[in-house]
Amino acid sequence: MSAPIAGPKRTADISDRLLECEEALERAFQDLVERAERAGWDTLEIYVALQSLADHHMLMKAADAGTDAMIEFANERRRMLKGD
Repeated sequence: MSAPIAGPKRTADISDRLLECEEALERAFQDLVERAERAGWDTLEIYVALQSLADHHMLMKAADAGTDAMIEFANERRRMLKGD
């Protein structure tokens, strides 16, 4: 069973939110690492894979946002050319 993850508290300080997020994810992270180790993966392999997954996920999200912005720009340009 997955470890529960607490949501953010209402704070404006980004450093507090990042630390709070890390604390909220820690148990689930530890559970994931332990499950991977029991499956036979070396600790270094697990950490490198998790870091790579995080990097790729962040790049995917950035690419998605860029694509969304380009689509909105194209739609706005089309509306302007049509005179809508």
